Amino acid sequence: MKSILIASVLASLLPAQTITWTKDHEIFVQERTTQFASKLSNQMVIIGRLGLSETRPAVVISNSGHILSPFLPSIDGEDAPYLLYQIDGSRIELETVAENSKRFVSLLKIKKPPANLIPVRISKPVDHTVIVPTTAPITSIGEPPSLFVDHLEFAPPEQAKALRLDSTLYTRGAPVFDLSGALIATTLKGRETNTPALMIQWLIADFPELDTIIADESVSRLENLPLVPKTTKEEAKKIVVSPLTRARQSFIQSSHPNPLPCVLVSNEGAQATHSVIGTIIHAEGLILTKASDLGPSLVVRYKGKNYPAVLLSTDENTDLALVGISESGMPVVRWSNELPVAGSVVASPLLLQESTDEMVAEATSRVGNFSHVLEVGLPSVHATSRVTSLGLTTEQLDSGLKIAAIKPDTPAFESGLSPGDLIKKVNNQPINTRADLTAFLDRCEVGEMVTAQIVRGGSKSSHEVKLISPLMIPPATGINLSRGISMVPSIRRAPFPDMIIHTTPINAWDCGAPVFDINGNALGLNIAAVSPARTIALKPKEIRAAIKRLLTKTRAF
Repeated sequence: MKSILIASVLASLLPAQTITWTKDHEIFVQERTTQFASKLSNQMVIIGRLGLSETRPAVVISNSGHILSPFLPSIDGEDAPYLLYQIDGSRIELETVAENSKRFVSLLKIKKPPANLIPVRISKPVDHTVIVPTTAPITSIGEPPSLFVDHLEFAPPEQAKALRLDSTLYTRGAPVFDLSGALIATTLKGRETNTPALMIQWLIADFPELDTIIADESVSRLENLPLVPKTTKEEAKKIVVSPLTRARQSFIQSSHPNPLPCVLVSNEGAQATHSVIGTIIHAEGLILTKASDLGPSLVVRYKGKNYPAVLLSTDENTDLALVGISESGMPVVRWSNELPVAGSVVASPLLLQESTDEMVAEATSRVGNFSHVLEVGLPSVHATSRVTSLGLTTEQLDSGLKIAAIKPDTPAFESGLSPGDLIKKVNNQPINTRADLTAFLDRCEVGEMVTAQIVRGGSKSSHEVKLISPLMIPPATGINLSRGISMVPSIRRAPFPDMIIHTTPINAWDCGAPVFDINGNALGLNIAAVSPARTIALKPKEIRAAIKRLLTKTRAF
């Protein structure tokens, strides 16, 4: 949970590596990432697997429609097809050519590939800065994969099979590209502070089907960016943050406005991590922050001093709060009126560094990439006529498929079905496993009436049920922090007005901060940490409208 913070502290204990990252380097990276983002719709697709809710980006590797995809285990181990998600939310069944669960990749094929698909090039690594299309949840129709720029922790030794990426935000099987857009590796099982990635030539050696499909390797031509110093095996074991990451973060931090228009807003008497960042919107002590994380007694830390703070008003629509302190002459944020293009570099300041049991406010930054604007009301990728649900949760037993829970206010609930019922047939088709039920539902349409035949206490009965779309919005509570996630998500992660999606990795306590471009312009305000590679920010237009509403409700302090 605190690996990002721990890594930052441990990194400071290592010998300093002299690396300079300049604005010219950052501009070059941004040029490459925006070029790469513009090609994504033709070189990458979104895939899933029947019966699973998650989606992943996958890479087109041949003109005949072959796709290199992350491996997704099928439901209950049963054979189930991979699915291609189209821009309208419909799904196409893919042919599975081969699967390699040890390498976490699958080779798939589109039976009738569209003409606009462009295979990626492959290359050996020639640089130490890479691009990874993130595997953050893609929830709405038409959402593209997002990009994240990462760095190698150290130079790979001769004959190495794997690279070691600095970040831990990737799931297995994610493609890794160099800055020219060539595929160089796919990620393996992540570790506590890094992610290994198997180089493409070794993947081909372990996956012989690829040898006749992927084109010959090319050599990427890239301008020189800083490279990580060569290290011994013993030195490599001690590295927990890439020297490139530290140098780049240092440059990004220097590009922010100075003084920084941010404060740390804490709940008095709570843990240090029960806090958020506040953005200063008026020199006379008015601060904007995330409302749902605030308690009744607030303290604002600014320039090393703690101030008693007053909660002046909140805005339910945006989850913003207006907080006041008795101070003047504070630096004020300046919002940009323009949004960047997809792939542009963005960064967010962080204030909480936990080095002891006491809270320490110390500014640093994390870097990501702008992805897209997600408009309010866009339907889920699962909310189409071809993605159906009975509105219930099942449990697999030796005796058959049992109803474990039913969502209230659904046709299944109203039909008289009950938890504990054993499903025997639907429309006279035998149902013995979850895979049987999933395969049946995939052939149906939302709104279709089906007959579920069940056994309850030894008695048989039939129930007419209207099929619905599955509810895929993540719950606001019940976050399980014991699963080894590399960040802590916000409790409230939806709904919001039109949202900026970017890949700056932050924790829940980093919300409330502005999102800056590399020129220090404030593009939005972070309002929810959703996953390690997906952060939601509010657009300046929505922020200004919320401030007007907040000021009309403000009480004196």
